Amino acid sequence: MDRRLKMAVSPEPPSSKPAPTRFVLRPYRRIPTWLVLYYLSGDCVGKGIVTNLSQSGMRIQGDHAVEPGLDLALRVTFAGDGSPIEVERATVRWVDGYDFGLDFAHLSPLAAKHIADALSQQIRTPQSSA
Repeated sequence: MDRRLKMAVSPEPPSSKPAPTRFVLRPYRRIPTWLVLYYLSGDCVGKGIVTNLSQSGMRIQGDHAVEPGLDLALRVTFAGDGSPIEVERATVRWVDGYDFGLDFAHLSPLAAKHIADALSQQIRTPQSSA
């Protein structure tokens, strides 16, 4: 048997390509923001920046580590008015260092209105390019 033929039919080593990730279609549009917030759980109080916002949740750059599944209470200050809005409960869905994603678990009608107004304002106002 020809030696080159053996090599041609030898199995290839396993690929080192990463496994494909699951695609998730988000039900709401995410808007880039820069809002100050405080988050608290039974263990800590943290301060962070909301870097994107939607009707169902937000992404935070925080100063305290959190874990997926942790429930937090939030106080978010929207740029247009000085009084913070309280979110009674948001659940941590994912964590990457001090960045994490929250899903709103319990949102008062007032907080939901402020979030909807902030999203509408961001959509209507064109963002300046840097």
